[in-house]
Amino acid sequence: MARKKRDYVPKVKGCYECSQRRIDCDGTRPSCAKCRNRGITCSGFVLKYKFLDGFSSRQRSTSGGRSAMLKHSLAQTSAHGPARDKSKVLEPFRDSQAWDDVYWNSSARTYGDGGEWSAQGGGSERDLGRDVSDRKDHADDEEKLSSDVINDLCIISQISRSDADAVSAGPLSPVNLSVLEPWKEFLLTHFSEAIAPEMVVVDDINNGWRRLILPIAWSNTMVMDAVLAVSAFHLSGRAILQPVVNPDKLYALAISQLSNRKDLADRSDEPKQLVVLAIVVLLVSVMVNGMPDFPIVFQMLESAVTAIGGDTALADGGEMGSFLLRQIRKMRVYAAPLVSQDAGKNAILYHARESFDCLYYYYNLYPDHCPTFDLIADIRQQAFNMYLCRVSTNDNETPLLPSCIDAIETFQRSLEAFPEGALGEHILVWPTFIAALECHTSEQRLFFETFLLRQYHRNNFLNIPKALVFLRAIWSQESGQLCWPALIPELRVFIM
Repeated sequence: MARKKRDYVPKVKGCYECSQRRIDCDGTRPSCAKCRNRGITCSGFVLKYKFLDGFSSRQRSTSGGRSAMLKHSLAQTSAHGPARDKSKVLEPFRDSQAWDDVYWNSSARTYGDGGEWSAQGGGSERDLGRDVSDRKDHADDEEKLSSDVINDLCIISQISRSDADAVSAGPLSPVNLSVLEPWKEFLLTHFSEAIAPEMVVVDDINNGWRRLILPIAWSNTMVMDAVLAVSAFHLSGRAILQPVVNPDKLYALAISQLSNRKDLADRSDEPKQLVVLAIVVLLVSVMVNGMPDFPIVFQMLESAVTAIGGDTALADGGEMGSFLLRQIRKMRVYAAPLVSQDAGKNAILYHARESFDCLYYYYNLYPDHCPTFDLIADIRQQAFNMYLCRVSTNDNETPLLPSCIDAIETFQRSLEAFPEGALGEHILVWPTFIAALECHTSEQRLFFETFLLRQYHRNNFLNIPKALVFLRAIWSQESGQLCWPALIPELRVFIM
């Protein structure tokens, strides 16, 4: 009697390293546990190209084939993800060819000296993929580097250099094929799907955190390290996931590269923009991680903007300059009250109006949502008014005005107009934090605490739990005359 054939069960393919060891791969992503436990660098499960670290010496590749490969990889890494699907209802129609043009044309532009750092520190960067446990070795170095960068940026060299770094006139390809390492691609995708949507009111095709920053990261190692640090910090805050790479080392790499580019006065416009862009991304990293480095990084940003010629220079810097200007004006007003009371007062009095530019940007794109944008602007203005009211009350040593007391109830009613998951709800963390400091009843405190916890459970940014700890400490003092604007800088965390 013939033996019955067994049912066909398709083989589940694992990683290359497990196949060479002839063992069953467990399929853990982004790197399998069997390789990780043996100390082997797992190549992952993404599409592999032959001659990844270099083209074959027997057959010379044509420039067209190489460009097509890089073009496909760039579009695949940046253009896909669930965050894009959720915002489809708000996106203007654009076909796949247009998407292809957006990403490749952006990456082909000349954005500075991308190869400078790879020549100096390429070996250290390769080691990052293998070292995921040593997080304390560079803590002291980071603090020293941050302080050095501030001092260097404040004292701009006036000596012209004939051999200063120049921008190449030809098109610049994305760094090199080594950027296709699985851990880098994983972190870039995470930035596109988890970080970029949180930084704008509407996550659409115009989101500069995805459309502008990611292609530049492919062609400049300084921006790449800053972007990777944001994603690595965000993932490290999730206890259920294994760390993909040591975020502290990526952060230190970006800081050290900034220190190598301190002479902004001797550089052309695009390298200047790269320095400012890298600092803006690092400011997001300290927000995501809730790091106490926030005042240092913010001072770095202000010093860099002053060194390149101020807001006027950014306004004349094309699309990237306009994007940076909108983000910096918003961050400046949010960050200043967290640095000092005087800085917060001056920023709100003199820069609050221009901080709405990032909101007005969407008025022409989405006219149907203008009522929502107006409500967001009104909520932010209410928070500004509450801060100024408390500062003026403490300066004059007068009792809190009834209008200031009623403001918290008005703010609460405005915030209740945003149902859970509504458009723009995620950008109201800073106004809610300011309003929560002015709470007087347990019901109000519970309302604002619930709102902030909901945002944390959605985005997993560690600045929110630290803000809640600070709020509870303020609430426990039960003093209506407490000068909380003077106490906020003690938090040393960027709330946005």
